[in-house]
Amino acid sequence: MKKLLALLFSIALATTLFAQTTGSIAGIVTDSATGAPIRGAMITACASNMCGGRAITDSTGTYTILNLAAGNYIVVAHARMYRSQRYPDTVAVVAGQTTPNINFVLTGYTPPPPPNPGSISGVVTDSATGLPIAGANVMARDRRIVRRAITGTDGSYTITNLRAGAYRVMANKHGYQPNMYPDPVILAVGQAVTGINFALVQGQVPPPPGTGSISGTVINVGTQQPIANATVHAWRQNICGGMARTGPDGTYTIPNLLSGNYQMSASAMGFMPQTYPDPVTVVENQNTPNINFALQPRQP
Repeated sequence: MKKLLALLFSIALATTLFAQTTGSIAGIVTDSATGAPIRGAMITACASNMCGGRAITDSTGTYTILNLAAGNYIVVAHARMYRSQRYPDTVAVVAGQTTPNINFVLTGYTPPPPPNPGSISGVVTDSATGLPIAGANVMARDRRIVRRAITGTDGSYTITNLRAGAYRVMANKHGYQPNMYPDPVILAVGQAVTGINFALVQGQVPPPPGTGSISGTVINVGTQQPIANATVHAWRQNICGGMARTGPDGTYTIPNLLSGNYQMSASAMGFMPQTYPDPVTVVENQNTPNINFALQPRQP
C-alpha cells in the first residue's frame, strides 16, 4: 500500500510540475455575418512546423488549447462551411499562464454544387410504432464529402447536391440507437435515389465496457449560483475524451471515459474559461465525483 501511495504521489507531483512548465491559449470563434459563436471549430497551435496542440470550440464558441510548451505559436482556426483563418500575429505562450483573447471571426463558405447533382431521400420511422420521426439527422458520406439532412414532421428527408459515387448513409436521433443503411447507396450523375428508409430502435447504445465517468458542478464564483448550459471537457493527451453540458442546477456528468488521467476544463457564455488545477483520475466502472468549477464572469 505504501509503495502504491508513493507511486500515485510521484505521478501527481510529476503532472503538477509539468502543468507549471506549460501554458495555454484561449479565445472565442464567431461568425462574421451574425456574430454568433461557432461550435465545433478546430483551433491548432503550431511551432517549428509541428503541431503543439489543438482544441474544439464548445457551444459558446470558446476554446482552450492546453499543455503548450513556452514559445511562439502560429494559431489557425478551421470550421466546416467556413474559410480557415490564421491569427495575424504569432502568439506567445508563457509557462504557467493562459494567453487569452486569441479570437477568430470566420467567414462562411458554401462550395458550389457539383455539375448535375443527385440526391438521396427516404423516411425515418420508429421501429416499434411505425410513426415518423421528426428532427432525425441523416448523413451521407463518401470518400470526399459528408452531407446531411434533417427529417420533417412526416419523417422524410432529402440529401441534395451529391456528386456521383458510392455513399454510406446513416440516421440517428437522440433517444434512439443510430442505424447505418446496410448497403452502400450507388448514385449516378444527376440521379435521385429514393426509398433509403430507416426504422430506428428506441434506447441508447449501452456504454462500452471498461469505462468510467466524471461529474461535478459549475457555479458563478461571484454569486455562488449554478451556471446552466456550461460546457465541460475531459482532455487526454490533447485529445478530447468526452464532454457534457450542465443542467439547470449546474451539474454535469461525462460518461464513457476510458480509465486514466484527464485534464478538465469548463466554459460558459459570459464567463472566463477555467482549467481544473489537478489531473482527474478515471477508474473503470466508477464515477469520479466533485470535479467542480467556479467561473469568473467576463469583464464588460
